[in-house]
Amino acid sequence: MTRLLIGGYTGDKGAGSGIAVVGDDGVASMVPAQSPSWIARHPRLPVLYAVAEVADGRVRAWSLADGVPAAYLGSGETGGAEPAHLAVDGSGRFLITANYSGGSISVHRLDDDGSIGPRTDLVRHIRHGDHPRQRQAHPHMVLAIDGGVLVIDLGGDAIYRYGLGKDGRLELERVIAAPAGSGPRHLLPVDGRYYVTAELSGQVLVFGQDGQLAGAVPASTGPASTGPASTGPAGNSGGHNQPSELASNGRYLYVANRGPNTVAVFALDGELPRHVTEVPVGDWPRHIALDNDLLYVANERSHQVMAMRIDPATGIPEIERTIDIPSPTVILP
Repeated sequence: MTRLLIGGYTGDKGAGSGIAVVGDDGVASMVPAQSPSWIARHPRLPVLYAVAEVADGRVRAWSLADGVPAAYLGSGETGGAEPAHLAVDGSGRFLITANYSGGSISVHRLDDDGSIGPRTDLVRHIRHGDHPRQRQAHPHMVLAIDGGVLVIDLGGDAIYRYGLGKDGRLELERVIAAPAGSGPRHLLPVDGRYYVTAELSGQVLVFGQDGQLAGAVPASTGPASTGPASTGPAGNSGGHNQPSELASNGRYLYVANRGPNTVAVFALDGELPRHVTEVPVGDWPRHIALDNDLLYVANERSHQVMAMRIDPATGIPEIERTIDIPSPTVILP
C-alpha cells in the first residue's frame, strides 16, 4: 500500500486542519497542526518535521510508527516569520529552516530521538531585488548537501552555499547570483546539474556544478506563461505563470505551473531541458512528488491531490485518481 503524508494551510491561510494521512482507500486520519505547509522526514530516524507557516514561526516534530505520526515530540521557535521550508542536515543532528517572510535561516540542534533542541543559529539575509515582491530577502528552500546547506532566496535572486559546523553554526561560503528579477524558488539536482524554478520570471534556470548559469527555458508555453509575474501580493498570479516545484526521474523533468495550472514535461537529453508537452491539472499546483511511476500533484486551490501514472515510453503523466484534501501544499509518499 502507498501511504501519503500531506501538509497544507490552515486558519486564515487555507481550509486544512493539519497533516493528512492518506492510504489507497482514501484519507485515513488527520494530525492536527497549524499551517504545516512543508513537511520532511529525518534521513535515518522515524521522525517527521513540519513548519508552522505563521507570523511567529515554529517547527514541530512527531515520531512515526509504520510511517504515520504517532507521538508529538515538541516544537521550537524559528526566530523568523512564516517558515516555508525545512530540512535535516546529512549528519541528522540539525534541522535547518527557511523563514520566508522573516528573511532568515534558523538552525536547531536535534536530540538523539530526533526531537527539537535549542536553536543554534539564526542568519538574516539582506540581499534583495528590484521586483515589488523582492523588497526584502525571501528564503524559500533549504537543501542539505555534503558538509553544508544550499539556500534558495526568491527575494535576493540568489543561491547561498553555507557550511554547517559541528556547533550548528552556518558559515557563508558562496553566493550564486540568479538573473535579476527571476525570483528563484526551489532547486533540484539531477546528474550534475541544478534545475531551479524561477517564480517571478516563469522560467526553469539551469546551473552547472561550477555555479555558472547554463541557460533558462520557459516553464510553460501556455497562454498564461509569458511576461513578468504579478506585482501584487504573493499568491496572486496576475494571469502569469509562477512555477513552483520540480521533480525528475533522470530522463524527464516535471515542473508544476501555477497560473496555467499544468505540469510541464521536459526531456533531459540536451544542454537545456527540451519541452515535450504540458498536462492540465487542478487549480494552483503548489507541489509535485514522484514515487516510482506515479506523480502526485498538490492542487492547493481546488483542494485535491492528483495521482498521475507516467507512461514509461513517453514520460507523460495521465490522471489515475483524485483525492479530496483541503488546501494541500506538500506531499510525502
